[in-house]
Amino acid sequence: MSGARRVGKVKVKKKCCRSTPRCKSCPVVVLLKAREKAAKKAAKAAKKERKEEKEKGKKKTAA
Repeated sequence: MSGARRVGKVKVKKKCCRSTPRCKSCPVVVLLKAREKAAKKAAKAAKKERKEEKEKGKKKTAA
């Protein structure tokens, strides 16, 4: 197995060095953190959207 693999459309090395566990500058660690951050952002946006819809529904029933 080679030292590089595909993550989406980006080809990244598994590790930047021989450290165990992976250091914070290893590409895989950086990509995992970016994916986690994107998931949190999407969840927050969905929660906000649900909250706005709920408030809209309350206004219609109150009027």
